[in-house]
Parts: sequence; C-alpha cells; structure tokens
Amino acid sequence: MYNAPMFGPPVFVDRKELKRAAKEDLRTTHPRVWKATLVYLLLTSGLFLLLDLVVGGSVAGIRDTLAALLTYTDPQQLLNALYTPASPVAVPVFFLRILLQLYAVVLSFGYYSYTLRRVRGQETGFGDLLGGFGMTGRVIVMNLIILAFSVCWALLVLIPVTLILSFLVTMLAMGSYFYTPSVELFTLQMVAMYVVFIVVFIAAALLILFLVLRYALAPFCLADRPDGGPLEAVRRSRTMLFGRYGEIFKLALSFLGWDILAAVLSGLVTGVCVGLGCFFFLGMGSTAALTAGIIASQVLSFLLPLPLTIWLTGYYTGTLARYYDAVSAAAQPAGEQQMPGNGSHPF
Repeated sequence: MYNAPMFGPPVFVDRKELKRAAKEDLRTTHPRVWKATLVYLLLTSGLFLLLDLVVGGSVAGIRDTLAALLTYTDPQQLLNALYTPASPVAVPVFFLRILLQLYAVVLSFGYYSYTLRRVRGQETGFGDLLGGFGMTGRVIVMNLIILAFSVCWALLVLIPVTLILSFLVTMLAMGSYFYTPSVELFTLQMVAMYVVFIVVFIAAALLILFLVLRYALAPFCLADRPDGGPLEAVRRSRTMLFGRYGEIFKLALSFLGWDILAAVLSGLVTGVCVGLGCFFFLGMGSTAALTAGIIASQVLSFLLPLPLTIWLTGYYTGTLARYYDAVSAAAQPAGEQQMPGNGSHPF
C-alpha cells in the first residue's frame, strides 16, 4: 500500500546517481545533446533577442533612459525627458511577443519530449524538438493551468507575508513617532528592517518554489500520455510527487548554484558593456557609443554564457526526465490501486 509522508517517500530516489547518469548522457548520446540544445536555445532565446534588437525598441528605450539619467539633475526635467509617447508599433510588437511566447512554450515542450526519449535510449533527432506543434492546444492549455495554479500558490504566500511586513513597518513608524531615536539607533533599525525584509522574501520565494514544483513533471506526463489531456497531466504530476515534495525541492535547489553562476556571468557582461557605453557618453557625449554598449550588452550576455547555458539546460532537463522515469516506476501500485493525492481538487 502506498503511504508516503510529506518528506519521506517510500522509495528514495538517489539524486546523485540521477545527476551522474544525466551528465553521462550529455557525453554519449547521439546526436550530441549540445547540438539539439543549441538549436532549441537559438529558436527561443535567440529569436527573442533578435526581436528586441530589430523591432522591439528596447535598445532605444534603454538608451534614452540612461541618457536622461546621466544628463539631467532637475527632477522635473528628468521626468519630462523620461516621458515618451507610445510608439505606433507598440501594439503590434506586444501581440507579436505574445505569439512568440506561445511558440516558445510549445517548443519548450518539444525539448522536454525530446529529452524524455533520449534518456530512455530511444532514437532521437532534431525533428523531435518540433513534436509539440502537433498538440499545440493541449500544450498551451497545460501551461495556462500550471500558471494559474502557481499564481494562486504565490498569492497564498505573498498576501499574508505582505500584511505581516506592513504591520511591522507600521509598528516601527509609530514607535519612531512617539519616541525619537538617535541617528545611530535609527540607522540600526533601518538596517535590521531591510535584513528582515530580504530574509522573509527569500523564504517566501523558496516556499513558493516548494509549492509549485508539484507541477514540474507535467510536461513529461503529457508527452508520455498525450491522450490524457492537459489537466490530467497536471494532476498526474501532482499525484506522482505526493510525498516527494521535499525530494524534488532538494533536486531543484541542487542546480541553484549553476543558475546563480549563469546569472552572474550575464550580469557582469551587461554591467561592463553598459558601463563602458555610459563612460564614453559622459566623456564625449556620444549617444552612438551608448547605443553600441547597450546592443553589445544584450548580444554578449546571451553569447558568452551560452556554453554554460547549453550544458546546464541539457543537464537539468535530463536529470528531471530521469527523475520522472524513476518516480513513475516507483508510483505504480499493485494492480490498479489509486495513489493518494489523486482526488478531485485541482491543486
């Protein structure tokens, strides 16, 4: 009988072994995983970058904002400079972004499906990346369901957290009103308050991640059983992970260091390029240099960390696919016994 506590699944999945096998797949799978991942990233993140550079207008907007911040000191002049009327192409570009986002969602499902096939040793090719377009409606509906449930969990966490922090700020303000502290004590209170805010919001973010990870296996569920439909895939993911929330949470956190490293690399490249553009703008008044710095920051922040992004994308999805297979096998009860957590409630 399946009887799993929240943090103690009945069959422990060896996280280190899963990750070791996923890294081995990156070296031995043919065609090589990095090639398929590169194509996937170019068709998603690369396409969004191209849109921003060509028709998105983000470069001009960032350039004008930075130029205003570096030029004007009077607040009213700064506000006037920052105000720009909406471009005539703003609405078409907005809808184009929505279409591209839906396209990226479907292509992402294709990459998950491709990953599941390759970790099972099945024959794969670049055409598998397009597998989601044959079931576009189900893929989009599944992601909308996951988004709706995730927003509900986020609100469930953030609303009480915001109310508690607002209460603390009010108490601090009232205390300062009735008792005027010294400058040193007031500074210490402000520092302590900011530290509390940061710690609380980090804890809230981790709690939200813990709650929404119950849907992490839904793409694999839909790829495995496409006839079941999008809601069934979401429910099956939640059912399979019942009693394993702590386990998949630790699995996701084990990649956090790599995610931070990739973000730091992109941030450093962006900071250096934009900083050089601002330096030449202040020294020579050259808006062309500022524009070049912004363009270079967007292009190089995508290209320079790309090898790490390719490796990390294949590594993470491969580990998650292997985890899905392991949990799917362990979750099969004797006969047709239903696992707990497979009730009618959607969450």
